[in-house]
Amino acid sequence: MNTAPRMYVLVRRDLESTYRVVQGSHAIVEYSFLGDPKAQEAYMAWRNGTVVFLGVRNEQALDLWALKLKDKDKTFATWFEPDLKHQLTAIACIDTGEVFKNLNIV
Repeated sequence: MNTAPRMYVLVRRDLESTYRVVQGSHAIVEYSFLGDPKAQEAYMAWRNGTVVFLGVRNEQALDLWALKLKDKDKTFATWFEPDLKHQLTAIACIDTGEVFKNLNIV
């Protein structure tokens, strides 16, 4: 398995495809703003490398992924879209990918 860090972006499949890209991009930028040293170290190791967009069914599924990532002590950023009444629309996480292996690329 490839152990190089990748930016995994989870987006909702119930959003239009172009909207998914925008929401995921917001989450990536939010990750870059995370101030803790662990996040900054991961961001520097990633070095604007591979980005993988993965789809989840809806906001509820994205909420469950946020809990799962928190339980696994993963560093991640979330994006809540103001134009959608601050719904959770995307999550960005730098990782080697094992935790995401059962999700499909969008």
